[in-house]
Amino acid sequence: MIRLRLYKARERQRVIDPADLEATYSWVDPETKPVFEHDGVMVWVSDPDHCRVERRIRGRDLHLVESGTNVLPRARGLEILRAPGADYRWVHSLDWRWGAGEYLDRDRVEAIIDRAVDLEPWVAVPEGPVGLVHLSYLMWFHNGAMANGAAWPLDGWTGQIAAFAAAATYFELDEIAGLIGRLEPDDDALSHEYWDLSSPFGEDASLIRDALRCKLVEAPRDWAKGAAARV
Repeated sequence: MIRLRLYKARERQRVIDPADLEATYSWVDPETKPVFEHDGVMVWVSDPDHCRVERRIRGRDLHLVESGTNVLPRARGLEILRAPGADYRWVHSLDWRWGAGEYLDRDRVEAIIDRAVDLEPWVAVPEGPVGLVHLSYLMWFHNGAMANGAAWPLDGWTGQIAAFAAAATYFELDEIAGLIGRLEPDDDALSHEYWDLSSPFGEDASLIRDALRCKLVEAPRDWAKGAAARV
């Protein structure tokens, strides 16, 4: 049985005949916040081109991860709905931390991003856990690209381009690494490509945040104090 839930529409839920799945999936409006559910697998269509895939096992939320992120092409979501029981790569979502009074205190991911930015790699070569050092370079590139365009490193920071690309590769963000390798002066099209790529859900750096969540689960030692490295 395939169910469709629409969070921003008058018709909130309905059952879909498998024969109608492709047409419904293709035409559903992302603005209605649609979620398709089949055999315990949920596909969230978040914009015209992307989706996320999740499931819950023994009280834990899991994300389907491919190429280092749980932001997947929308067409991939349809393939997964057709074969929900296939051998996919599921990873645990990070738990949120709660403060006094049972309100949301702070996401661990945001705290780690703050630590990475505080390394200030533009001032001196950062030292620390290998994951944090890579994140510091990736956030440096990202923040510069959002403010000044993707080609900003070509204006006096060419020596850091290899570190930016290595950071993207570490997080398995191959498309960002490839884009960094194609930097050209005053390339507005490349800037728009990066903006769309890095923030597919309208949230700044959402692709990087998703990749970070995956790395924290997959490679926890890369974030420990003893995992010192210089990039």
